[in-house]
Amino acid sequence: MDLLYLVYSLLRKKWIILLCTITGLVAGFVFFMFRPKEYVSLAQYSTGFTMQQKVKINQEDNFNLYEIDIRFSNVDVAFASDKVLGMLAYKLLLHDLEDSNPFRVLTEKHKKDKVFVNADINRAKSILRDKISRLQLLTSYDKDERMVMDLARLYGYDSESLTSQLTQKRVGRTDFINIFASSENPQLSAYMANTAGSQLVRFFSEIYGLRTQTASGKLDSLVIAKKKIVDTLNNRLKVFKNKVGPTSGADRANAAMSVVNDFYAKYQEATSDVNKLKGQLNAVNEQISKLGIGGTTNTPLNNNKEIKRLQDRNLIIENEKEGKTDEEKKKLQDEYESNVSKIVQLSAAKSPDRAKDLERVNAEREKLTNRKIDLTQELLAAEASQKQFLDDKNRYEKYINQNGGESVVLNEMERDLELANKEYEGLRSSMQASLDLDVNPQNNFKQTLIGMPADNPNPSRRMIIAGLAGFLMLFFSCFIILLLEFIDSSYKTPTIFQRSSKLKLLTSFNAIDLKNKQIENYLQPIGSEKISAGHGLFLENLRKLRYELEHSGKKIFLVTSTRPKEGKSVIIESLANSFSLSHKKILIIDANFSNNTLSEKFGAKPTLERFSVNGEASAIDKVLSITGATTIANTDIIGCGEGDYTPSEILPKNHLFERMEMIATKYDFIFIEAASLNHHADAKELVKYADGIIGVFSATSGSGQSDKESIEFLKSTGNKFVGAIFNNVQKENMDL
Repeated sequence: MDLLYLVYSLLRKKWIILLCTITGLVAGFVFFMFRPKEYVSLAQYSTGFTMQQKVKINQEDNFNLYEIDIRFSNVDVAFASDKVLGMLAYKLLLHDLEDSNPFRVLTEKHKKDKVFVNADINRAKSILRDKISRLQLLTSYDKDERMVMDLARLYGYDSESLTSQLTQKRVGRTDFINIFASSENPQLSAYMANTAGSQLVRFFSEIYGLRTQTASGKLDSLVIAKKKIVDTLNNRLKVFKNKVGPTSGADRANAAMSVVNDFYAKYQEATSDVNKLKGQLNAVNEQISKLGIGGTTNTPLNNNKEIKRLQDRNLIIENEKEGKTDEEKKKLQDEYESNVSKIVQLSAAKSPDRAKDLERVNAEREKLTNRKIDLTQELLAAEASQKQFLDDKNRYEKYINQNGGESVVLNEMERDLELANKEYEGLRSSMQASLDLDVNPQNNFKQTLIGMPADNPNPSRRMIIAGLAGFLMLFFSCFIILLLEFIDSSYKTPTIFQRSSKLKLLTSFNAIDLKNKQIENYLQPIGSEKISAGHGLFLENLRKLRYELEHSGKKIFLVTSTRPKEGKSVIIESLANSFSLSHKKILIIDANFSNNTLSEKFGAKPTLERFSVNGEASAIDKVLSITGATTIANTDIIGCGEGDYTPSEILPKNHLFERMEMIATKYDFIFIEAASLNHHADAKELVKYADGIIGVFSATSGSGQSDKESIEFLKSTGNKFVGAIFNNVQKENMDL
């Protein structure tokens, strides 16, 4: 579609576009004029997600940006959760029910509402206090709790309303989050911002509190246990010193050898413990890795492959049982049953109940992670003991021939006490750190900015919003108009018609009003009647068409169209009027049996179907006897009846069209109107009797498959096709 045409389409609808734009401006302005003032408060919190301060056994954890982003996403979800919004709503409602200066006061209309009339306020307060203290949500299954929910909705404290009034977002790529609250009351906005933040912190504390207590409890129990060991070793050393007194050298060699053997046994035991702990730790790591990041052990695709492999293996086992001993068959059967169990487990992993699976996997992962921490600590302690025992063994081997006895035993006890003291101090340091920081940093929230009541309402930006509303209405009105133009598949303009049909265009006629004015009045103005611009344009294009036909070298023209009611009769009548002004003698033959408009208008008798020349000597006289006069000067007409038939079916032998050359000697031009090509074969049967063919097309018509076939027929007539007339064009589209 031409860009210029689209521009003109918008210009033609400029008043509609202007009206829509003004409507948008006024609507936006009025909407914000009556909108209540809005006060915004801001509360800010530090999350502690980026702070590497947590109790760790290993110092190998790295700063993980991806994990931090996930934690902030968890904050977004938690803030929008029913528990956070619910606790905020309960506190707001409880405040308005108890406080002498409530944030919101019900109107008289709301007080007459059956929800408020039937409500038990004291019971509602009791329920709200209980739910807030327990961090539990109301349920609609309980009659009293449903009453409280209805009250909250009446006060405007339901989840939907609070969600539209609260906003939480991260401050850039920092550790802080901002909580914005907006309402009609500055005190209410400040209360909402602060309370929403406190309930968010409380929600996180509930989630991670159990894990924190468990981890702190483990550290506490380890410190107490190690303290008992230190005390025991210390008491043993004191008792030994009091017992032996000053050491002698008589049995030093034997004592030294005994100590070496003792250290070697301890070293072997420590080595065994280290190997055992490493194996357990590797097993735990493997189990954690199998659980995967997303909480499932395998992807569905890998499950399917593994299931297929196990099923194939079971088929092979069935075949291998033949010819085997009982013991071999038992081993194969055990493998078969093991494969069946694995298939059942893998199939269960694909079940649709993903929520339960995820909960189970997460619980298992948490259990394995705690087990990993325990094993890591035990492994470090075992490796330290192993090294210490090895060093002591090597050192005391030198004392076998030098020192020994009680001094050696005393040194052994002192070193045991020193090692236990080191382990005790390390655990006590970790315990001290846990008093300052949470074991899990997800609940290290600290409020850094308290929300304060706003002094002034938020700027309404009334003019900006009104301008935006006007612009949107301008855009949408233009868009709708252009969309309708695109949907409209009609030709509309001469340029579009020529590009679509690729037919020679004789001329285009602008649309004229034939309901209030006859065609002859357009062609022959009465008296001093002023000719309008559209009237004059029609006349000039008609003269151009008359010139084209006069200089075409043809006299007999068949006028047809692709669709009915395209304006064939008007064109023929206009041409007859125009030629009569130049003193030409015209004959009109109405052969449009489906719609004989010309015959009816001029009152012509239906003689075409009955006319036949059966060897009469003066055939031309017989032809002239069936012609009728019209209201147009120098113009005759031969009429036809209306019926569902074609010329070849209704016309007799030696019919009129077989004498067209003879008739043409009496007239300057002959115009034959035929039915439309899309629905009738009349024009195709009459084309052989005409010198030229003229196709009439309306600007309101489009190009369908039937139209394309009819256009191809017109092109196939070769030199007989004179050209097309583009009719009923809007005046503003004539030059497009």
